[in-house]
Amino acid sequence: MSEGSILIIDDEKNIRNVLKTFLEKNGYEVCVTDKFKNISKFKNIDIILLDVRLPDANGIDSIQKVKYLFPYGEVIIITAYEKDAQSAVKAMKNGAFDYLVKPFKLDEMLLVINNAMEKVNLKKENEELKTTINSIKNGFCDMVGLSNEMQNVYEQIKRVASSNIAVLIEGESGTGKELCAKTIHKISKRIGKFIAINCAAIPDNLLESELFGYEKGAFSGAVSPKKGLLEEADKGSVFLDEIGDMPIELQAKMLRFLEDFELRRLGGNKTKKVDVRIIAATNKNLTEAVKEGKFREDLFYRLSGFIIKIPPLRKRKEDIPLLVKHILSEIEKREAKKYTITSQALKALLLYDFPGNVRELNNIINQAAIMSNGTISYETLPKHITESANGAFSSIKSHNLDDLVGNYEKNLILEALKKTNGVKIKAAEYLGVSFRSLRYKIKKYNID
Repeated sequence: MSEGSILIIDDEKNIRNVLKTFLEKNGYEVCVTDKFKNISKFKNIDIILLDVRLPDANGIDSIQKVKYLFPYGEVIIITAYEKDAQSAVKAMKNGAFDYLVKPFKLDEMLLVINNAMEKVNLKKENEELKTTINSIKNGFCDMVGLSNEMQNVYEQIKRVASSNIAVLIEGESGTGKELCAKTIHKISKRIGKFIAINCAAIPDNLLESELFGYEKGAFSGAVSPKKGLLEEADKGSVFLDEIGDMPIELQAKMLRFLEDFELRRLGGNKTKKVDVRIIAATNKNLTEAVKEGKFREDLFYRLSGFIIKIPPLRKRKEDIPLLVKHILSEIEKREAKKYTITSQALKALLLYDFPGNVRELNNIINQAAIMSNGTISYETLPKHITESANGAFSSIKSHNLDDLVGNYEKNLILEALKKTNGVKIKAAEYLGVSFRSLRYKIKKYNID
């Protein structure tokens, strides 16, 4: 795989040949031409070595056209004339990356080209990241994450959304189970409402009436008939959060409903058929609850037609920077104020395990935003976050935060390469990063 592509535009044949041979030996793909008018023939060029005096153009005046043709590319001006301040300033204003005067040392020129290539790669990676984030937001509501674990979740959501099968979402508290359920409903073909109910938050004696509704006089205070949530969600979806806390008596009635999707209001004698999709969620181990007799086995199988497991945040720490950016953007909309976060603060967050998952991260960023003047720093983070980071420092030889995060990132890359038998393209897909980014980091950490 080449380091990148270079186009040399120079009317001196010897210069073109020497540069082409040297740069190809250093891993670049090189194209050459002696006239500026030929530039439109070339595609996907990263670096353009542009001579100032060409038979058909002035190099400095042509920089902006080059940038238009190659929006990610960087232009390096080369000339045989002494470098003067006026022409250098004009070249930089027109968008040149640097300005070299012949004769130049090849090693020095290579250093300039490598630096320009890093800038090109950064621009491309930022664009890839922006495109991916936008596609996630457009297709998956506010679900954010580029990790391999979240990509698997997105794929499962896409596969199950178009069906009517019951879905069980498993995951710790705060991982975003309701957001996952909303996303399933949003990209499905259902035209009815999405209605959520927390089975743990409603008293047992009220949960049945909330779900199935009641007729006038069904109980004291029932002065008029009321639809239940299952009926309200006809042609839509009902999200039963914390299904493991549903009373065992009500589980039997829910099972009967799932058999034919017919319900009867409390105090009524008529049944009504509804078209509703059930999406349930739990942070408990329902298999263990079944063994302990706390959850009906037949209901468990009815609800778990398709199971989606949401990973805890500690298993996808590479998503933390994206999540922080997303949370800050929401705060900015609310407060009409710009917020940023320092690299030290972000790295401290990467060292914390987040038992409360994304919900806890959201609370931490909101709290830190209040304590900051617009810049969330290490000092504005809650005490338990900084103490956790300090504890991590004391457990290793290096007390440098960059070293610690670098070791964490290096281990992730090594694990990915091991799982993909050293195939870098597959490792990049596994990590959810571009191939260029992975190649840069392999070189950075001297990974063999």
